[in-house]
Amino acid sequence: MRESSHILDRIQVDFDDDHAVANAGLIQPATLAEHLGLREMFDAYVELGSAPGHANVGLKAMTLVQSLLAGGDCIDDANAMRCASTARCSAMA
Repeated sequence: MRESSHILDRIQVDFDDDHAVANAGLIQPATLAEHLGLREMFDAYVELGSAPGHANVGLKAMTLVQSLLAGGDCIDDANAMRCASTARCSAMA
């Protein structure tokens, strides 16, 4: 397992609004994926050679997994997660 200063086991989710639950459903699967070493498994077993996008396979795969768990059904949904709230993405919305 990789060492990290951001350990998902120690995340506490608190909301001051009874109706707000943004991203709370992704914490448990992210914790499980970290404990199972899913990212490392992708890095170890997926080899894309010199194809475009071959770098950081584990991170990209985990983005797709999280996008699917959040209800994404196409690659554009994963792209929306990747660019977060940057000005470029805000202009696309």
